[in-house]
Amino acid sequence: MSRIDSIIQKIRDEISKVAEDFNSETKDLINFINVVDEKAYNSVIDSFYLLEDTQLAKSEFCKVDFINESFGKLYLMFYGVLNSCYMQQQAILVICQKLSIEQNISVIKSAEVVAYRNDFSAHSPNRGRDKSEHSFILDRYAMRQAKVKGYTANHETGDIFREADINSLILEWDLVLEKQLDLIAERVLNTKA
Repeated sequence: MSRIDSIIQKIRDEISKVAEDFNSETKDLINFINVVDEKAYNSVIDSFYLLEDTQLAKSEFCKVDFINESFGKLYLMFYGVLNSCYMQQQAILVICQKLSIEQNISVIKSAEVVAYRNDFSAHSPNRGRDKSEHSFILDRYAMRQAKVKGYTANHETGDIFREADINSLILEWDLVLEKQLDLIAERVLNTKA
């Protein structure tokens, strides 16, 4: 179990203890995590579920034998893990917003793995029309080398190439995510995780 998983589990376990108390009501849960209302509480809980689910996806991705997988599976896995990181970014931003945590938000919003996700796995052929954003074509042979690599040909200045190691992108993101989860645990549990 990664440290990220441990922090999430610790927070969720403490929330569950409050929920399982015989006399517990929704207001007790709202008070425990210190949010304004039930809607905010539900958003936080939904976000924790999303973090858990996407951690599973990232964990499976790390076990992939890139050399021996078919290209179709590689596309599914690369698109999937990049989108998992994006979903984690969105979940952590929701949690921070609901808990009024403002530290590191710009770092979270500028995560490089999400920038690669936006360019390589959230694009459509019309991305870049009347905008400064452009779609990038993912190089299937580079995926066998654990790389997010490719180019865009729809930029006004011509072809632009980008390349990064997928595992490095995930590792960098995990450091940001772990740091933010530490702040969340400190806020919710009144202790460091």
